[in-house]
Amino acid sequence: MSQALETPEPSAELIAKRSTCLNCGAPLVGPFCAECGQRDIPPYPSVRELVVDAFWELSGWDGRFATTVRALVRRPGMLTREFLEGRRARYISPLRLYLMASLVYFVLAAAAPDVRLESGKTVFMGLRVSSTVPVDSTPSRAERVGEAVGGAMEKQQPLTPEQRAVVLEEIASAPALMQPFLRRAAEDPAGFKTGILSALPRMLFVLLPVFAGIVALFYHGRKYAEHLYFAIHLNAFFFLALSFAQLLKFTQIASLAIAGASLAVLSIPIYATLAFRHAYGGSLAGTLAKEAGITAIYAVTAAAAFIVTIYFVSLIG
Repeated sequence: MSQALETPEPSAELIAKRSTCLNCGAPLVGPFCAECGQRDIPPYPSVRELVVDAFWELSGWDGRFATTVRALVRRPGMLTREFLEGRRARYISPLRLYLMASLVYFVLAAAAPDVRLESGKTVFMGLRVSSTVPVDSTPSRAERVGEAVGGAMEKQQPLTPEQRAVVLEEIASAPALMQPFLRRAAEDPAGFKTGILSALPRMLFVLLPVFAGIVALFYHGRKYAEHLYFAIHLNAFFFLALSFAQLLKFTQIASLAIAGASLAVLSIPIYATLAFRHAYGGSLAGTLAKEAGITAIYAVTAAAAFIVTIYFVSLIG
């Protein structure tokens, strides 16, 4: 019985067949079958081989990942041209690159600690953001609501019954457009924050083809797929730059966090300008003018999408 349960050893005939594809039987002349594309892997693979193969398939960490990131960061716009001109085998796919970059960013953003200065201000994207209303000023109704709700969301703790009663009374007199998500934020701040963080990646992914369409408005005479490739690569760099800023927060050193965030914020427009010029050509002045138009339209679109996302999170909660 025990022998029947053992994994059979590959026969000599099976080993000899390694010169042919195990899937379709075509002759093998390299690590992949020229007929069906299957990788030349041994029969009855070990657990180690399965894990390594799965890791390579999911991450592209077989040399292509490093090559792709290096090309993306060092030469803005080049990766898009490489794909459009057919040189793709050495790189991971644009969609996989985007998904990996966005995943890394959102994981780091969720795990990164808040970095505060000695004054109690919070470092956010290179800016010194105050966490409290100045003591020498009288906060408005909106500031009181924002302070209470924002503090609860930051601490991941619900408001006390007394605080909630006061905030809900203030919300009742707020504009009707703002009441649904303000009420949800007051009643369940932790759940509301979690809902927004989980919905943001999907919202940004949906906006990718929208961004490509906006770019197409300013750069005529090209296929839409070209703009989509460019949009994916550009947004992938944005996520990598922002991930670098989030990573420095783990040092808990305010000066490093500010420097990293400032570098990320400054690198994005510079990189975008270089990427536009390399991928589409044109003068610097013309590129900057088109960038301004693209940024303005996309900012309005993204703001509208964010409001819709907030309402969606408020309603499903």
